[in-house]
Amino acid sequence: MSVSIFNKASGLREAYTLFDPLRPLEGEDLRRFYAERPEEASIDPLVEELLLESREDDKTIFTGLRGSGKTTELARLEEKFSDTHTVIRFDVEKLLNLGDLDYADLLVSVGLQVFRHAQAMKDRPDEKKWEALLFWYETHILEEDERRRFQSEVGAELNMAIASVSLSLSTASPRRQTVRAQAQANLADLIKRLNDLLEDIRHKSGRPILVIVDGLDKVYNLKQACDLFLHGANALLAPRCRVIYTVPFALYHNNDFQQVRLSFSRWFILPNIKVWERDGSLCQEGREALQEVLNRRMEAALISPEARERLIEFSGGVLKELVSLTRSALMRARRRGDQGPIQVDDVEYAARQVRNAYRGLLTEEHYRELWRIHQGGRFFQTPIVQELIHNLSLLEYNGGDVWWAVHPIVRPLVEEWGNESGKKAG
Repeated sequence: MSVSIFNKASGLREAYTLFDPLRPLEGEDLRRFYAERPEEASIDPLVEELLLESREDDKTIFTGLRGSGKTTELARLEEKFSDTHTVIRFDVEKLLNLGDLDYADLLVSVGLQVFRHAQAMKDRPDEKKWEALLFWYETHILEEDERRRFQSEVGAELNMAIASVSLSLSTASPRRQTVRAQAQANLADLIKRLNDLLEDIRHKSGRPILVIVDGLDKVYNLKQACDLFLHGANALLAPRCRVIYTVPFALYHNNDFQQVRLSFSRWFILPNIKVWERDGSLCQEGREALQEVLNRRMEAALISPEARERLIEFSGGVLKELVSLTRSALMRARRRGDQGPIQVDDVEYAARQVRNAYRGLLTEEHYRELWRIHQGGRFFQTPIVQELIHNLSLLEYNGGDVWWAVHPIVRPLVEEWGNESGKKAG
């Protein structure tokens, strides 16, 4: 069933479509359903700094908790800069294999996106510039059928060729290794041709170029992320345009991050939305923002006030968690009819499904560290803590000073473990 983007859901079936945790807000959805974040959790400081920056080749690394709304915020940033910049935004998760990725793969992908943008421009760049970049791909990367498509003036054919190369880089291991070897051996030439084209695009448009590389925060191998942003930093800094690279949040909590951040113009962490303050009191501003996320997508009559509060609390301020829990709760509520409403029991059911997943995930070491922090212990950077942050059982908040709390859904498991441990010790 199609749902108009200009109307909030009046029934649970419609709400199911609008509460999709895998669909970030973009385009018309962004303009209709976006809820303003609290000032402490806003991307505005980054926007202000980017607007103040006079350089046109600065590089930014951007991170935040998984599910905190980074892609949606980058879509907003794209819209904010679209009047003053030529913005090229793409998601590497859709193009490359995040389980086997290095800087050469990434620059090959950046070059392809810039080439596609150049081909689509009304006032095209100098033909020699984009043909020079195409020649690099024809010589080192493309197979015969892909070459024919790249040489075509037809947009659909070009998109098919780029999709073919991306598919090979993401799934075909032998092809990926061949492409990587060719790219690494001829990287300086790729960068020169890419920069020549970027400069001509800038000249033709009269605007700085901003490339937004999303999806890199989902690189789940920390060593690979370190290799990419530490050892590959010089290559990632080479494109002569503004670039925002997303990075895994775990990298921020790694010793190598200090070296990484010094290589880039700036780094920005998108804070999680607070549901509580550090002292345990309610954070009214955060709760109102999360309530607005719900209000913008469905009619108030579809959920009881008590259920709404429980959803907000269980989310821990993680937007993707809020959307996912809401979808699960409304599916259960729909057994009573399409008008619901969602009740507290439905929310408890949704939270219990997530809690059961954690029950099978957390180890004895995880419980021990979560219990220690839950009891007021200091935060120490360890591999175990990195795992807890990555799986979201430990959430980070920023209210002046950074602090950490056990995910509300996980908390009963941790308290149960702590009580049992105390009985055994006694």
